[in-house]
Amino acid sequence: MKRAMGALVVFCLFLLLGQGEMTAIELSAKEKAFQALKEQDYTTAITICQDRLASDPDNYGFNFILVQAYAYSGQRDKALDLLEKMLVTCPENLDLLLFRSRVQSWNRDFDRAESGYEKVLGADPENIEAMTGLAEITSWKNEYGDAILKYRRILQKDPDNADIYFRIGRVYQWEGNYQKAKENFRKAVQFDPEDENFRQALKNAHPVFNKNYELRYQYMNEGFSDGRDNYIDHFLYFSIRVSPAIGTFQLKFNQTDRLTQRDVQYGFEFYPHLWHKAYGCIDFSYSPEAVHFPRTSYLFELYQALPPSIEVSLGYRRMNFEDRGVSLYLGSVGYYVGNYYPFLRWYYAPEDNGAGFSWIMNVRRYFSDDSYVALGYGQGSRPFEIATIEDISVTKSWIFLAEWEWHFFRSVRLKVQFLHRSEEAGPSRNSIFVATGYRW
Repeated sequence: MKRAMGALVVFCLFLLLGQGEMTAIELSAKEKAFQALKEQDYTTAITICQDRLASDPDNYGFNFILVQAYAYSGQRDKALDLLEKMLVTCPENLDLLLFRSRVQSWNRDFDRAESGYEKVLGADPENIEAMTGLAEITSWKNEYGDAILKYRRILQKDPDNADIYFRIGRVYQWEGNYQKAKENFRKAVQFDPEDENFRQALKNAHPVFNKNYELRYQYMNEGFSDGRDNYIDHFLYFSIRVSPAIGTFQLKFNQTDRLTQRDVQYGFEFYPHLWHKAYGCIDFSYSPEAVHFPRTSYLFELYQALPPSIEVSLGYRRMNFEDRGVSLYLGSVGYYVGNYYPFLRWYYAPEDNGAGFSWIMNVRRYFSDDSYVALGYGQGSRPFEIATIEDISVTKSWIFLAEWEWHFFRSVRLKVQFLHRSEEAGPSRNSIFVATGYRW
């Protein structure tokens, strides 16, 4: 993003300086705003632009700098609102159309972004930035083969384009083809040896340098309205990302203390990549004592992405407690709408003991690929993930949850969740869940 911003800022500087005569004060303000944008001092850039636009609200130059400052500082909704206003008076301005499509793609609003890029190509069929934007969206959809083909078509028109070789290398890296990734990163460095991003990508092309491992600890404290002692759970996970083409393998350990008795559970999870836009979840757990946990449990679930931005899943879970076996059929459906991801998850238990249907609706608001806030509400027989024998006795309940997960420095994960659960024939409970993890 930084490289694209730098190129756009330089281009816009020449464009705006050539728009006719301007006062020395206006020129100085524009230069200061550009410099702040280039140095990623977005607050200063926004302040300068807003001050100038207060007396000259239709000034194209300051408006376009403000759009960029909003977008790069994460205020994408403000950037899009301002772009729409500017496009009312300049509906065929390719720079505005290109930047709007770029911001829409960052918001995962891929349909609108693609439509905007196609409009630019309709007016300028050789526009490299629009072609690059379409290829980038394709790669973000995990359609790696199609993305590489689109990038290769750009190289046919511009064979010395170092940035395109870099992007192809990145797609190969996501795909798990590290040798091909290194070859393309090397070509990017060959055509632009001064670019630090290209040199760093080449250095880190081998999987040993990627963040393929995560150690995560989770803590849960559950309090009850009937005055009993709180339940305490500890979780420990170790994840290994084998490759994007194969999937992620995870070892797990869980210890619970409840009703003066302790129980432990060991297991693993595997998330294999299956076919185009599909992956699976395989989960197996074992409890030696089986005081609260089932002796054994397993889960198989298939996830499939569908156009335009839908994801559905269907699965089966089996839990073998000491005195009974419990089966669950489950599934989900979700839809990406810009930065929002509403999804519905449902459960159905066919056994006589606790049979019934339940559901929970969640809405997440994403701020990056991994960071989000969420709210959820559910009801039915058991609108939650069953973990212990006590959960089986619930016949009707409703839950409310609030969740926050954030990733720092690309390595540190922090998650906090509050959950309230009320049961028709039992006490209500409030749960606090805290998790932290480190990736390397």
